[in-house]
Amino acid sequence: MPAAGHHHVLLFCLLAAGPLLAAAQSISGVSKFDICKARVDGIINGTEWRGITNETIGRYQYFGPVRGMNPDYDRDSFLTLTAEGCRTLCEDPTDFYWQSNVALTLGIIANWILPILALLAALPYDSHHGRVVRAPIHQSRVLKTLGALNNWIGSPQTAMATTLFNIHQMRLCVRETFPVGSGISGDDGLSSIKRDTYYVLSCVNQFRLAKHDDPEFMNALTYGLFRPMVARDAAEPDRGDDRAREWTEQLVREMAFHLRMLRRRGVYPALLSVFLFCVAYALSVVMAFAEVGERTTAHALAFGILVSWLPLLVLFAIIDRNPVSADRSRKLVARWLWNADAISRWERLHASNPNAPPPQWWSQKRENEAPRLRTNAGEQMPFDRFIGEFSGQGRQIGYSGLAHAVMSGVYDGHGIGRRMHSTREIARQARVHLRAPRPGSWWILSLTTLAIVWLEIGMAVMLSFNTPTVGLACRSGSYLIFGLLSTVPWVLQCLPSFQRPGIWRKTICHAFSLLSNLVLMLIIFASFSGVYNNCTCKSGFTGYMDFENADFYLNKKHFDVSSWWVAAAVVGALPTMLSLTCVLVWPGLLSKLKPFWRASEHRNPPEVMSADTMWLI
Repeated sequence: MPAAGHHHVLLFCLLAAGPLLAAAQSISGVSKFDICKARVDGIINGTEWRGITNETIGRYQYFGPVRGMNPDYDRDSFLTLTAEGCRTLCEDPTDFYWQSNVALTLGIIANWILPILALLAALPYDSHHGRVVRAPIHQSRVLKTLGALNNWIGSPQTAMATTLFNIHQMRLCVRETFPVGSGISGDDGLSSIKRDTYYVLSCVNQFRLAKHDDPEFMNALTYGLFRPMVARDAAEPDRGDDRAREWTEQLVREMAFHLRMLRRRGVYPALLSVFLFCVAYALSVVMAFAEVGERTTAHALAFGILVSWLPLLVLFAIIDRNPVSADRSRKLVARWLWNADAISRWERLHASNPNAPPPQWWSQKRENEAPRLRTNAGEQMPFDRFIGEFSGQGRQIGYSGLAHAVMSGVYDGHGIGRRMHSTREIARQARVHLRAPRPGSWWILSLTTLAIVWLEIGMAVMLSFNTPTVGLACRSGSYLIFGLLSTVPWVLQCLPSFQRPGIWRKTICHAFSLLSNLVLMLIIFASFSGVYNNCTCKSGFTGYMDFENADFYLNKKHFDVSSWWVAAAVVGALPTMLSLTCVLVWPGLLSKLKPFWRASEHRNPPEVMSADTMWLI
């Protein structure tokens, strides 16, 4: 995650934008379309220009109906040109803001671009520290970071759906740590070990599984997680030696400690970025309605509405915090599974041979010497081949429901009287649930995120569509294209075949996300550059353009665009207000979830683990 200093730099830029705007006011130029309007008025009044007179200019004018105009207003006094007339009489200009209104360019940059950059900097990127072993280029950290950013921004509805479902699974894990959720003969003394167990499960859930339904992997996972609790339940009584329970309990506690220490911290600068975005939204609304004279301020508001899903994406990612180093966490998970499997093998052997040798704890030497493919039942093999790349917070396309599947098979029912299954039965039911269709909660959250993103896209389209010239044009059209392209990965992820997509299916989703990102980059550039201020974009599909400004349109005697602007601003502000509410209630939410991932750096080391344990690199 970027350091807090990055946020301070962006905050300084925001504070410094005021003097820049004041200085820009004195160097603003004249709009090319204002020059064109003066030329057209001169031709109508009798001045000839390049052979065009007041008798021949009619072929370049538009005399048809104008949508959105007050029927009581005199249509003949409203000067409009056809698209061809604009290209001829105005010489097909592109009226860049930095040529005609530098203050507007800097205002949009200060009001929107800088807060957006602050939010992008707050996204949970992985660590960029170099690896000991050089990775293939397609697995380099730079490309992986760009790939994650491509998924986050290129298809926010898909990324938010995955992140929200992770948060939902985390909430289920937290709920199981409460005493009322123990379900083991009314024993409330397991809250501590359950908190560690379900925390480890929620972290493992964020890694892509190469073989999610492999019995060996699932047996080792459920044994390492639930052996400390199953041993106290009549469903699987202790086999006469309590060392297996002690070892697995110490392992899962140590594993939870190290994962908590790797948990990302420093979330308050990210919350500051979200707060600044909310302030930017409020300022944009004020500019759209108070700073009349330039209708482009309304287009700036439409742009802000379009990306108002971004603070929610950042907030969800903060709640579903990823480890500082996903590679380190992945190694720890693989080594922990090795030791859990070693204890399981020892326990089965000890049942028939009380003099069985102790478990073969993980060591780098043993892992290096272990066969990659298992040849007989007596051999161990590394578990790192089961644990794939970190996929939390929407980094990758696909369904991550390991925690939900495991928790669905832990107990034989619901309520206080429920009993815990054996670890083997938990593993079997987890594999069944992973192969089954996705749960209803996943569909509800996915549809919710789709509605949030399309609410913002729809309001942005509505505002630009109804800002004269009324109709579909470059701005509203590009918003629609962004929405459609970004929704394709969401639709593909909902298909049953994409529950565990292969490389080609992922490539298709990444391609659409990349196209969506390119369109969004064009929209961002157009918002502060004025590249859409040309004859083609001003005419759109309506075929005509005009020369008036926001003061003219806001007058209800002419147009009534304010009603559309108000509706778009109010409805589009709902996700932004939700983001602001989350920022305000964050301390309370943090106090409830903090015990789940809080760890003290001062703790007693394991009592029975030897020097060659999983925690050594």
